[in-house]
Amino acid sequence: MSVQNDTFILSSRGWLLSGVLGALFLFFTMTGLTLFQFVIGALLLAVLAIFRNPERNTSETETDGIISSVDGVVLSIEEALVDDHKMTKVTIMNSLWDVSMLRAPFDGVVEGFKIRHGASLPLYNPMAERLNEKAVISFRSVKGDEIYIEHLSEQSCFSIGIDLENSQKLKEGNRYGFLAKGRSILYLPEHTRLLVGAGSSVRAGESVIGYLNAA
Repeated sequence: MSVQNDTFILSSRGWLLSGVLGALFLFFTMTGLTLFQFVIGALLLAVLAIFRNPERNTSETETDGIISSVDGVVLSIEEALVDDHKMTKVTIMNSLWDVSMLRAPFDGVVEGFKIRHGASLPLYNPMAERLNEKAVISFRSVKGDEIYIEHLSEQSCFSIGIDLENSQKLKEGNRYGFLAKGRSILYLPEHTRLLVGAGSSVRAGESVIGYLNAA
């Protein structure tokens, strides 16, 4: 099952783990082992929260709108130079209790992507940028604007999951992956008109980050 078609209330990525924990919870309940029942029950609730997969809809109807790909809080907005092009860098932090599903920022096509599997160090560790799991994806809008999204995992026992193919077409809000906890950076064209600032809370597939081709 591809991620964009994974529309159950619990992501298919969490089915096996939640099933195992559910079976153990029932076993310890039936055998009266209260301590184990409590521990497994708490773990089951945590897994259900991490892998929850709600439907999201935006009221955005303009083709130039950019929708957040991740739940979280905007940490910073800066200028950046990418391949000699000035871009706007929007950094978003998502916690373990935010919805973990990643979603397409607009109608468009996947220009390319790469994944680096690795560690899951805290981001304050100077080695995190070089060693942590990272995914970098290039999306091109129907009007030809290209943005880059970088996902970096942090202190999570769940790997980054990206289910994409080169040249794959996506509709705005389609699910394309999973990030339990970490930092996401959106590199947007310099001319993007932003609607968020540092401290803004955003929701994947729902919150409008800004508009392309803005004057």
